[in-house]
Formats: sequence, C-alpha cells, structure tokens
Amino acid sequence: MSIERVNSSCRILSQKLYGLREDPDGSKIAAILSEACRLVRTFDTADPVHSEVVERVARVINAGVRYGYLDLEVDYMPSFAHTREFPLLRGPDTLYRFFPLDAFKLVVGCLKIIFTHFGVQNNSIVVFWLWFLKYIFNLQRPSPWQNTPRPHPSSHALSRFTHIPAPSSSPTFRAISEARCEISSDDAYCEPLRIVSNGSCLVLPSMTGERQRTPFLAYYVLADEKDEGFPIAGRHMFVGLSEVAFAATTDEERKLMFLADSHRIKSFEWADPVTGQIYHEARPTHTLASAKEEGPLAVLQLQSGATLLRAGEGYAALWKLDRLPTHGPDGTERIGKLFKNESSWGWDDDDVEYSAGSKCTGKIKFADRKFAPAFWHPHPGHAEMMLCTTDPAKSGDYSFVSLDLEHGGKTAVRYLGNGGGIARISTSEGDNNVFATGATDGHARLYDTRLPLPALSIRAGTGREDCGGIALIHPDGHPALFTGSTKDQVVRLWDLRARKMLYELSTGNNSVNGMTWDDSTNSLYVCTTCDYVGGDRGTYRRARLPQSMLPEPVPGPRGMPNYDDAGSFVKCWPRQAAHEEGYWGEVFDAGQHRIFRYAFKESPDTVSPAYGETEIRDPNPYGW
Repeated sequence: MSIERVNSSCRILSQKLYGLREDPDGSKIAAILSEACRLVRTFDTADPVHSEVVERVARVINAGVRYGYLDLEVDYMPSFAHTREFPLLRGPDTLYRFFPLDAFKLVVGCLKIIFTHFGVQNNSIVVFWLWFLKYIFNLQRPSPWQNTPRPHPSSHALSRFTHIPAPSSSPTFRAISEARCEISSDDAYCEPLRIVSNGSCLVLPSMTGERQRTPFLAYYVLADEKDEGFPIAGRHMFVGLSEVAFAATTDEERKLMFLADSHRIKSFEWADPVTGQIYHEARPTHTLASAKEEGPLAVLQLQSGATLLRAGEGYAALWKLDRLPTHGPDGTERIGKLFKNESSWGWDDDDVEYSAGSKCTGKIKFADRKFAPAFWHPHPGHAEMMLCTTDPAKSGDYSFVSLDLEHGGKTAVRYLGNGGGIARISTSEGDNNVFATGATDGHARLYDTRLPLPALSIRAGTGREDCGGIALIHPDGHPALFTGSTKDQVVRLWDLRARKMLYELSTGNNSVNGMTWDDSTNSLYVCTTCDYVGGDRGTYRRARLPQSMLPEPVPGPRGMPNYDDAGSFVKCWPRQAAHEEGYWGEVFDAGQHRIFRYAFKESPDTVSPAYGETEIRDPNPYGW
C-alpha cells in the first residue's frame, strides 16, 4: 500500500467520523478508529514511509477521539486498537456494580406502594413482578465467595479468583499467581495524590489543610522496618511550597525526594547517601526556581552527569545536582532571593518556606517547540530517552512519544491506541523492550517499545472509569500486570503470557490512584483513597455479615456510635460500595485513605489489615 492510498483512506475515515450524529457508547467511533489502526499494522517498521503513516493515522485518531468526547458526548472511549492477534482482555463485570442491593430494595418497595395505591388485588401479578425483578437482580450477581475457585490453602481470603493459574516451575510466580500474600495497610492522614518510587523509597505527595490547599508529604523508606502494624515506618511532613505539589521524583544515589508546584522545586534528603543511615525526618536540601516550567520531574544520568529535569513547553529545564547550593546542615539557610507568595490564599502561610531558589543551569530544547509533556517516565531500554505524554485537554493529542533528550529532543517513536489521557506508565527490569500504560479511558495497554500500537489492551475495571494504577512485573521472567481503577475498588492480576485475569484483591472499598512493585521483597504497594471520607450523613450503614462470618461478641464501650447495646463493635459498610460484604472471604472496609502492602510469599502468615472505624450516622437527624 502506498502513502497516497493511506492518505485517501484517512480522508474517507474522517468523513465517516464527522458523518456521525449520535453515538452514546462510542462504539461507532471505535469501529472507525480500529480501521485506522489497521492501516498502521499493514506497514513494517523498517518501511521508509512507516513514520509518515503513523503521523497521518495519529491525526485521524486524535480528531475522532476529540469529536467523540466534545460533540457526541461520549463518556469513556471504548478500546479500538485491539485485534484477534493483539486482543482486548476483560475481567468480570456485573450488573450489581451499578444496581446495589439497597437500590433493589428501594425499587421493590416502590412497586409495592404503587400496587397498593392502584388497588391491584391480583396477588399473582404482584408475585410475578417481584419474582421477575429478583431474577434480573440475581442474573449477573456475583457468586458467593465460597463458590469461587481457590488454588491454594494459603490464598488470601481477600482475594477472589476467576481462573486457576497454570502450573509454573517458578516458586515466586506460583506464590503471586495463587495470591499467597500478607496484606497490611497504613492510614494516610492526608489525601494522597499518587505514589512515586524508583527503588528504596515510596513518596506520596498529598494535600491537607483548609480546602485541601496545603502541600504535604508522606514517605516510606523500605529498609526502615518495624515489628507491629504496617511493616514499614511512615513519615509525614510539610514541604514548604505555596501550592499543592503534583510533580515528584526521587534520586536513589543521593537519597533525595523532589516535589514541585507551579513555582518551585524542593528536595529532601531521607538518609545519609554515604552510610545509608535513615533520618528521623527528611532534611530540606535544595530549592529550585521553576516558575516557567510546570511539567513533570525526572533525574537522569546524562553524559554531563546527574541531572534534574523539569519539562516546560518546547524544552526541559535542567539543574546539575552536584553544583547546587543547599539549605545547609540544619536546613534553614535561604537559597536565592526572597520568594513572593503571590498565589497564597492566606491559609497555612506559616508552613511556606521563602527561598526563591536556584535558577536552572541549562535547557534541552525539543524538536517540536510546542510539545509540553504532562507526564513522563524513563524509557526501559535507553537512559537518555523519556516516554512522554501531553495533556489532551490542552494539546488535543492522545498519542505519546519516546523523546531522545541527548539528540535534540527528537521523537524516536510515536505510540497510538489510547482513547484518553495517560497518567500511568510502568516498566520492569525483567524486560527492557516492553512497558505498560494506564489511561483515563479505563484501559491499560502493553506496548513493545519498537512498535506504535499496543500488543495487549486490558479493560482495567468496568471500562467506564479511570485506570488508577498499573504495575508491570516479571517474576522469574514470567510477565504479569497488576491494575487498579477508580470505581472498581479492587486490584486485579493479569497473566500476560496466558492472556487472562487470574484474581482480584480487596482494597477495602477504596479507589486506587497509584501502585508500585518492589522486586526485592515481591511486594505490591497500592495507594488508595476512600471516597466516603467526610461524606454526607448516611454514607455508611451497618454491615450485613454472612452467617459464616459473624464474629464472637467482644465487650466494648457501650453507648458509643459504633458499639451496640451489648458493647460489641459494629462493622460498617458503604452504601455505595462496589461489592457486597460476601464478595470476599472476609469482610473488610478501610474507612480511610490508606496505603496497602501485598507481600507475596511461599508460606505467608495470616495477616489482614485492620477494619476501619467508621461511624453510622442518621441520614436525617432533624426529621426533615
């Protein structure tokens, strides 16, 4: 096929797109965009016109996705880059997720009132309609946990299997695929925005204070273990910035955490870089002026040495880490001029540090002077490259690229196939030719670094929610992927070699907004938020415990909100939870923002997270 025929085909596809007048679920647009992707697959990457074909098809995909969201009001774009050879994987999806038990009871109650009001005397009609509704409700309702497969006696009760994993010669992968794990958690006292880690330290940029406007930091040094509760000591601190810090990264060699708002970048040293001694509280080290750059951060080992980068529009500002002034031994010396806090709303100003910071020492200009990365991640196979995405709401571009920072900021490969913005990229040391992405269209995708279209597409949740977290792993060379979503309230494990989902893990009715994998301990760390914290009255109800899970009465303080008249603790359950209490082998609700640790072992102990102490409140205390 010639480039002229490709251009002609793209024009025809564009006409089909703009000829659509309604497409509520996006299926018609997805079918047209799927044809566009097939044009790319007909060309070999060695073909001289391959890059030109990719650019031409990218314009069609961008136009189609924008048209769907803006003109046809599609909420979530369906997957369109999959084929039989490069399939779309789906997990369980049930009617119950959108039609909870409380809603079912409400409908039945309303029908009874209607029948009574209109004087329906024929009991057979009433019985038929109630039976029909119950049948529809139970048609796709999840089976009780006891009726689901369980591959090993040590498989955790907070796991739910859809497939029994195939036998494996790897003991590590067997433990992971059979959900043999210890689950622990730690309360996140402030709402975490994401989780960042490049090895030995987990960084959770957070927000707190009046209207959640004050930047806050929670971090965990993996080597800092403790005996009780969450196995790693958590530390929390104010960071001295004037706005919430959405950008973060770490420098493992220098034991530095970097956080940035729209004005400045601050670094904190969590341990002595020579001895490795962990500080009781991270020490303020650098402040960098970055008012013109609002993009993501990265620390790279370039030919000129260790460099901190922050993306701007058309360039990346850089700071040579070994040449920067510091805040001194006690962390109080000012760097640069006095910072003018013009964006302050007057709240929590006492926590702002007023160093204007060091100016950048150089810039790397991009070949495309309008390219403004909104998120990036180091390329798994090339230290000088970054996988970069833009904000499609601003750029209108739903593709992403690998950017060569040491050769003029040129685009090495453009990747297609996403119907939403990308805010998650995961790589694994087990294979430097693949990476995974998580997008706001509800899908995760697995890419070969050399090819523009995904090798696998995965519906991370229901397909109508953001993909909140991904973690690509290769235990003993076996590829697998963890995914999490914002509404599904589970973590899912996908066997990429078998191309199927194995199981789900409970997050205690919390939404997933980030995850990372620790190879040294075979542990998955998941950052979650509780959508019911600070909600309206009536957010929680008393948990409906299955008969097999009823606890023995334990005396406690009578008269308290969460204790009954006998003094026993009353477990609560969110009214809008994605699952019933019997969906898992044990009842668990987090009731708070939490970070979870799923530690996979061949012979795990029975470890489960503590039940959340939420409160049952009267939805109408004043009788209105």
